[in-house]
Amino acid sequence: IKMKAEFKIGIVGIFSIFLLIWGISFLKGKNIFLKTNEYFSIYKNIDGLETSAPVRINGLTVGNVSNIYFHPNLTGDIIVQFTLKNDIRFPKNTVAKIYNSDIMGTKAVQLIYGNSNLYASHGDTLFSEIENGLKDEVNKQVLPLKNKAEELISSIDSVMTVITTVLDKDARESLSSSLRSLNRTFSTMEL
Repeated sequence: IKMKAEFKIGIVGIFSIFLLIWGISFLKGKNIFLKTNEYFSIYKNIDGLETSAPVRINGLTVGNVSNIYFHPNLTGDIIVQFTLKNDIRFPKNTVAKIYNSDIMGTKAVQLIYGNSNLYASHGDTLFSEIENGLKDEVNKQVLPLKNKAEELISSIDSVMTVITTVLDKDARESLSSSLRSLNRTFSTMEL
């Protein structure tokens, strides 16, 4: 049986569209052939987290962030939706923590296991947490040094005030005359 040219072009077109959809999904980190589960977490601030960011458990990538949007209750909260492989099971009280995955500040989600005997189900909302950024950590380390430097500057200021008080014109003349008097006393004792 001979196939008509239009039929061949139609099959190639449908195959090309399917390949394009699969390729775009693959580049976004989604595998349309893999069965997955969706989970949610609510944050006040996502601190630069992007869609397709990895979701990890103990450093192993088990999924990715599939969607980020504002909560419909208009509170300004942000809902993060992530997709995990179907075979991943974790306790219901697991925490979805946004953290810096590298030194450049790229964000990812770390699932920190809870201690519940119940497991999370498809569509559950997990507890949320945000790790301090590099700037916050540096500020935490530098703050004690800043406070000590301010105390030192205050002490130096007090010493300078005393020195300027001692070294005003009348005090210098008085100190000079005392030193001359002391010098005469020593000269007299030598004779």
